[in-house]
Amino acid sequence: MKRVISRQIGVPLAAFLLPLIGMACSTAKEERVPFPDPFAPATPPPGPQPDFGGIVEQEDPPPPISGGTLGVDPTGKLAVASDPDRDKIYVVDLPARAVRHTIDLPKHSEPGRVAIDDSGHAYVALRNSGELATIDLTTGKTDRNLVCTAPRGVTFDKANKSVLVACAGGELVTIPLETTTAVKRVTIGRDLRDVIIVNGRVQVTKFREAQLVELRTFDGRPQTDPSLGGANLAWRAVAAPNTPNPKDPEGSDQEATAVVSQDPSQEPVRIEPGGYGSSSSKIVHDSTCAGQVGIVSTRLELIGHGSVRIPAAVLPVDLATNGNEFVVVAAGNAFTKELPQLFIVHANHLQKGRIECVPMIHGNVPGQAIAAAFAEHDSLIVQSREPAAIHIMTEDRRRPWKTITLATDSRRDTGHDIFHSNAGGFIACASCHAEGGDDAKAWNFVDLGPRRTPSLRATLIDDTPFHWDGEMKDLRMLVDKVFIERMSGPNIDDAQVKVLKHYMFKLPAPPKLRPESEAPARGRELFTQRCVSCHSGPALTNGKMVDVGTGFVAKVPSLVGLAYRAPYIHTGCAQTLLGRFDPVCGGEMHGDTKDLKPDQIADLVQYLETL
Repeated sequence: MKRVISRQIGVPLAAFLLPLIGMACSTAKEERVPFPDPFAPATPPPGPQPDFGGIVEQEDPPPPISGGTLGVDPTGKLAVASDPDRDKIYVVDLPARAVRHTIDLPKHSEPGRVAIDDSGHAYVALRNSGELATIDLTTGKTDRNLVCTAPRGVTFDKANKSVLVACAGGELVTIPLETTTAVKRVTIGRDLRDVIIVNGRVQVTKFREAQLVELRTFDGRPQTDPSLGGANLAWRAVAAPNTPNPKDPEGSDQEATAVVSQDPSQEPVRIEPGGYGSSSSKIVHDSTCAGQVGIVSTRLELIGHGSVRIPAAVLPVDLATNGNEFVVVAAGNAFTKELPQLFIVHANHLQKGRIECVPMIHGNVPGQAIAAAFAEHDSLIVQSREPAAIHIMTEDRRRPWKTITLATDSRRDTGHDIFHSNAGGFIACASCHAEGGDDAKAWNFVDLGPRRTPSLRATLIDDTPFHWDGEMKDLRMLVDKVFIERMSGPNIDDAQVKVLKHYMFKLPAPPKLRPESEAPARGRELFTQRCVSCHSGPALTNGKMVDVGTGFVAKVPSLVGLAYRAPYIHTGCAQTLLGRFDPVCGGEMHGDTKDLKPDQIADLVQYLETL
């Protein structure tokens, strides 16, 4: 029985309610369907829908998008592009519009961030092999050396003639280019992302927490800058040159830190259609305006100067600047022809100190953009992953002027495309499951309370059930309820669901941290004695539904990659693994650990961090 309620101004309340009461009485034996709240705001319609074209499946799918894979040398004439899809690095002569060198890497090296020094060498972080690749730009000769478990950010320190590498395991490694000086390591904290030098000071970001940490000295005393408070997923941080000092307008220009991150909604999350993200005419027709259309929105911030929200920029995987322009690369818009992938904001519009509508240039390239940089004569270049190319943009930044092909083989995978695409409500799967993992956030759901985003990296064991409480019986149901309804996405047929499943189940585990003592060995024995009844098998979960003291039954989570996944427990109540054993958060119902001594718990935690 279809019920339609119309709101009329000036109608007495009794006249409005009586028909509803009568209907409720007359249908007492029917299945009860909750009435929509007639005074609640209507859910905005879905925005422009992505088009994934024909189905393609790679047996070995490309890795999740991390972005920021492009660098330009000091002359502005040579570009170095990482290709994690093909495990290659390209050295590109921009004036000649030709690839000078192609460097083949071992399979699954996953090249990422690029830094270039002033003597003709490039340095590329190999995210999955734990190495730093050093490339002679003249000859193409390449050396690879182990640097840390999970290298992420890299930069050249001209003043100290060294290369700095930020590692997801928590270390900042300083590699001197003069062999007479020893390599230096400082432990800062897990999930390090970018490392940059701003006005002579070293800064690093933490990816999922979106924290900016400045090292006053190399004595192990980092200082956290609260400027990014409230954001999460700091996708990219860069040094912006020639930026006026807001405290001294008449003084000389300085460098400043620019960060592009996600700005999560602080409102409780709804699970009805459009609850994760939906459109509005304001966003679709004027993406220069701030506005919250879903649970995430892109934020561009110039630290100490101001910020702007760009809600139409889905999956902001890279940021480039020449000091006057800031280019945000939105990889999530690649399959929606109505939306741009490049959002160019002028520096003057970031100095107002508040988030608001600002003038903005929109640009686009064929395929899926993943990185941008400024080259000789202030030209903007953009890297696309599929097809693999570098695009030299027109002066107005709106479209390619010339395109340089990097590779001709296709690595397109429909599951990868769906996972990284704006569904239609300005949110992608990867907006929360960043790089296939998670956003470190416990979202507050209207009907469920806090639920922490789970990681998908090597944590899936079968097709049933899905979600925290196991309410999604299979992936087909999850796609229908989450991607199509809550994220306002297009209809996904069974063949597309099948390739999406293939992609998700192939997501690799994060690099394992290397133990530095015998404690993990002792912890492994305790784990075998106390934990394997639930956490067993390749994904370290039996997939069963259990109440571990949270007050609700939930699926036993995988422990793969646990070191990278704080906070813990389904509600996110434990900020550290040690906190999981606190009775207030862990609870006596969570495993047979209540009689363990503090040193035994410490051993067990160190073992869990190696999983």
